[in-house]
Amino acid sequence: MLVLSRRLNESIQIGEDIEVTVIDVRGDVVRLGINAPQKTQIWRKELWDAIVEENKKAAKAAKKAAKAPVVTPQLPVSTFSQLPKLKTVRPKKQSDKGDKNDG
Repeated sequence: MLVLSRRLNESIQIGEDIEVTVIDVRGDVVRLGINAPQKTQIWRKELWDAIVEENKKAAKAAKKAAKAPVVTPQLPVSTFSQLPKLKTVRPKKQSDKGDKNDG
């Protein structure tokens, strides 16, 4: 770890595009100003640690879920499907002879 001492309004440069400036010092609290490109993610360390921990838990849960067998839900068996099959009864065709009117 690199340790630097800076006074109020003094800065450090990180790479070509990040500058950290000491803005204020009150007791044991130091306020820093960070000038960096908008795409740069800057997190307080305690938040970063919490994010990393949550990501690890989520990855572990996803891995565990991937190992679990996939269970396809089954529809309940219908009462009607358990009844014996009925024969389809079709009416007999009437012959043309009986349909004609006498007269």
